[in-house]
Amino acid sequence: MKQLAFSTLPCDGWSCAEMIMFAKECGFSGVELREGSNWGISAEMAQDERKEALRKFEEAGIRITNIGSGVCFTGKRGDAEQFDNFKKVVSLARDLKAGGVRIFLGYFNKRRDNPVPAIPYPEMITQIKEACDYAATYGVQVWIETHNEFATGRSLRKLLDDVDRPNCAVIYDIIHPLEEGEPPEETIALLGSQCVHVHVKDGVPFEDLLESNWMYTKVGEGQVPIVSIVDELEQSGYTGYYSLEWETKWRRELQIPGMEPATIFPAYVKFMRELFQSLMK
Repeated sequence: MKQLAFSTLPCDGWSCAEMIMFAKECGFSGVELREGSNWGISAEMAQDERKEALRKFEEAGIRITNIGSGVCFTGKRGDAEQFDNFKKVVSLARDLKAGGVRIFLGYFNKRRDNPVPAIPYPEMITQIKEACDYAATYGVQVWIETHNEFATGRSLRKLLDDVDRPNCAVIYDIIHPLEEGEPPEETIALLGSQCVHVHVKDGVPFEDLLESNWMYTKVGEGQVPIVSIVDELEQSGYTGYYSLEWETKWRRELQIPGMEPATIFPAYVKFMRELFQSLMK
């Protein structure tokens, strides 16, 4: 069975024990832990708390795929503070034996008619190199999510080549390249073996074409070609997790009855299992 995980983003207020129990009940083998005091896993945790959390996940047989940090680099002055946060999360990732630390690049701009500052590309490359070099001393990978100005394989391919660090990899969030008009087969081919984790979600474009994001739906009810994307990934040799990132915390369209994790997460596992079975025929 292919490996399924979920982001704990919608699990704010849950304890580690509750996350583990929920994962096992739904049939997940991995979790990506959102970092922050609201999510039970924080860079401020004492060493004994980290050991206890790791023990619980390991005893349950639940893999911590990565730490979902909110660190975002822009190549500008604010990166100094972001880098300080990043270093703390790297330490947490090492102690929890996580596969990597998720970071963002650029600006979270939701509208195409909303101007944002230009990305100082050389400074951005220097910052990512520094982050990768720091993380390497802890044996941790840096996972850049396909998002913002670097949502596509086209933009990330150049960046990955320019950074040129063996511990620099990518989380392929399958909706964001589509929002920028890049076909999945192109994204997957460009990312290649540096695609180490996949965020699964679904949605449809907003009627207002100036909205850069799509409106999210239940998995299987939108316009994201999930079946063909998974098939393409499998054909490319992808061996990582297919992780549900359910953004209840950020998305109004998901903050309605029937969209709670207790409903959505088991349905996701069922959807993916049926998908994998269909691809094996």
